[in-house]
Amino acid sequence: MSQLTLALTIAGMAAVTFGPRLLPTLFLAAAQLPRPVVVWLRQVPPAVIAALLAPSLFVPSGHLDIGPANYGLWLAVPTLFLAWRTRNFYLTIAFGIGALAALRLVTS
Repeated sequence: MSQLTLALTIAGMAAVTFGPRLLPTLFLAAAQLPRPVVVWLRQVPPAVIAALLAPSLFVPSGHLDIGPANYGLWLAVPTLFLAWRTRNFYLTIAFGIGALAALRLVTS
């Protein structure tokens, strides 16, 4: 592969990656969105996080596992409660990782 082809490939990948993020920001920066749209857009990040987490929580080994040995699923409940009550990203991450590490240390 030539250097030009490689450079054009990287530039194309960057355009495809950043374009969908940058264009709405440029066009909507000065716009006043209707309240229902703003309310709906606020739900997008939690929905994306839920979609990313659900498979690893409910199907950690390729099949549905809601049993007591699925520590990640059961620790997700207090972790989500902490996130909801405190709205503190770093505290929630530290609690979730720390609780899972402690539980695995105690049970193994």
